[in-house]
Amino acid sequence: MDTRFSQLSEHLYIHHGQVNTGILHDGDRALLIDPSGATLQTTLAELGITVVDQILFTHHHRDNTAGFPITPETRVGVPEKEAAWFTKVDTFWNDPKYRWHLYNYHPHNLMLANAISVTDTYTDGSQIQWGPASLRILETPGHTDGSVTYLIDVDDKRFAFSGDLIYDEGKVWELYSLQKGEQTTDYHGFLGARDELKESLEKVRQALPTALIPTHGIVMNNPDKAIDTLLERLAYCYDKYVAISALRHYFPQLFTEFEGHPGHMPIREGKPPPEFLRHFGTTWLIISETGEVFIMDCGSPSIIKQVQQLQADGEISEVTQFWVTHYHDDHVNAIPEFQETFPCETIADSVVAAVITNPIGFRLPCISPSVTRVDRITQDGDSWQWNEFTMTAYHFPGQTYYHGGLLVEGHGVRMFFGGDSFTMAGIDDYCSGNRNLLGSDVGYEKCLRLIQELGPTHIFNSHVNPAFDFTDAEIQCMLDTLAEREKCYTELFPWDHANYGMDEHWVRCYPYEQKVTAGETAQLRVEITNHSFEPRTAIAQPVLPVSWGIEVPEMETTIPPRTDGHIDFSITIPQHCEALGRIVVPMDITYDARPLGQFREAIFVFTGG
Repeated sequence: MDTRFSQLSEHLYIHHGQVNTGILHDGDRALLIDPSGATLQTTLAELGITVVDQILFTHHHRDNTAGFPITPETRVGVPEKEAAWFTKVDTFWNDPKYRWHLYNYHPHNLMLANAISVTDTYTDGSQIQWGPASLRILETPGHTDGSVTYLIDVDDKRFAFSGDLIYDEGKVWELYSLQKGEQTTDYHGFLGARDELKESLEKVRQALPTALIPTHGIVMNNPDKAIDTLLERLAYCYDKYVAISALRHYFPQLFTEFEGHPGHMPIREGKPPPEFLRHFGTTWLIISETGEVFIMDCGSPSIIKQVQQLQADGEISEVTQFWVTHYHDDHVNAIPEFQETFPCETIADSVVAAVITNPIGFRLPCISPSVTRVDRITQDGDSWQWNEFTMTAYHFPGQTYYHGGLLVEGHGVRMFFGGDSFTMAGIDDYCSGNRNLLGSDVGYEKCLRLIQELGPTHIFNSHVNPAFDFTDAEIQCMLDTLAEREKCYTELFPWDHANYGMDEHWVRCYPYEQKVTAGETAQLRVEITNHSFEPRTAIAQPVLPVSWGIEVPEMETTIPPRTDGHIDFSITIPQHCEALGRIVVPMDITYDARPLGQFREAIFVFTGG
């Protein structure tokens, strides 16, 4: 049975490709909603459609707007609030604020690689008459700030093309698009767009549609039940986030409505740090009996001045070792200047070192362009002696996957420096882009098991002056909550594990950005994390500029359960290319036989030749 398309009414079909494309037809003419992907052409031909005279897009993301040719004669309509993200995409890709120091994610980097000409823009209440149908536009932000829903009255029914507000009954396509700041930046806004999403879904509900048609997902013939189930699940999932969130320590005003909720871990009191420690900004210093100092992180030049002042005051002698906890800009921005000033040994975990020595290869939250020299790369469990202290390094995938932890033993205490991974209120997992994985032996579950095993007397956060620790009961509370999250978030997504909907970087390109010249061969790797408990097959294909006149064949790999796999491409840059500046190379992905479209991207910086 061919399930490539289905019929909703006499004049309305849905093409089921990498997204659902609405096909409103009148004889051989059609109006399309979110056309994307090559297989749509086959469906149009089978339906006898020879003219596409109007196209509507619900939002600006590349996976629902790319891959279908648009002729100059076709009218193209988009949300007015997102028009620039269709017509002026270069202003996104060429602006450093959308590349470095990423604390805000609106608009998202699922931006189109190439601009689309727009003839019409729509605001709330706009209306369109087309053939046998009447269309009304609702502004329905949530998945993106400017998303709209198209209500189509045709054949005595009302259909709501709702973009990616909802995937199916009780489900959304992914969570990271809902990352949005409330009183701070988007970085701190885990599920921050949930209120907008709720208001938009209620707005769609009040329009009394016969069915909801999502861009990604399943046609819903019982909109009320679909929406109610989703809102209930989102509320429960958010509660399980707040229950152990470290953000309660930093911004208690954001969580006043949750005070006294059952199952929420109380916030611990801090304890004074040992007297041989100093704390400036995000930097901790350990002062040895010899006067030598061991330093962790340097995000600001002011840290260098404060260390020099300690030297001038005779409190310390020289800096002999330097440890980098993780790659975030407020921890690494000033490291190059620090290394010039204090020529000591720099040490970092292998996963951290991969980012800080080559930041241009990654696109991650809070990333800095500063390049760090790493002299010693540690593996999980490596130990060494620094004066009277024993140091043991760990990969510590807490606040971010690209994170290290350091146990320091000496003077009768066992101190664990966890970067930004904990506060007295719990775990720092408030940014979905940081790759806070759920499951056994990954993410915070792995971190908490390590803390449980090591039993430190003091835990330190880079931003917090007091030390703290956790009781066995508190560690168990956090572990139990994470186990419940794995279950409830998995129910929220159309995947067999929650991490697909929460880990924005489960598919990623390496290097994310690289310089290329005409005639050379560029190497590009697609890295894929299989979060499933079964092997999965992935297919990838770079989408190169049409002007290059070349096509790289798609390649396939099978990835074992719960491991990383990769596909490598060698791309020869044509000799005839001119200096084009920054070129976006989308990566078309199919995973477990599910077409995802232009799911991720890499950047080629063309330098001529």
